[in-house]
Amino acid sequence: MIHLDERWVSISWDADIQAVLVEWKGFADSKELRTALDAAMDLVHRKRAIRCLGDCRRAGPTSQDDQRWANESWLPRMDALGVRRIAYVLPRSAIARMSLTRALARFDGQVLVQAQFDGIDAARAWLISAS
Repeated sequence: MIHLDERWVSISWDADIQAVLVEWKGFADSKELRTALDAAMDLVHRKRAIRCLGDCRRAGPTSQDDQRWANESWLPRMDALGVRRIAYVLPRSAIARMSLTRALARFDGQVLVQAQFDGIDAARAWLISAS
């Protein structure tokens, strides 16, 4: 079930792993990034999801302001909605990879656990391992 499909991102429900899937297709500016993450949060709410998978292989880098917004606003709201695990498949771009890993290191969730993977299969396996 596709929830949002834009040139920079596709957000859908992955019934096989019972998770919201955010598949980045390329660079997203600040407005696009926040719109996508809010759409993912909307789908989490609708599905009462406890897992998310961010396929960031084709993602571009994010600004420090967007990293701060994700850590201070978006991730705490995801935590409050009941999300317990978010798996990220790391970007291929070295700059985007550094941007994502730096942002993830700053969030200290109460229950929400995040992990980074080089491949989609490992990320999916980790998500379903804690059913």
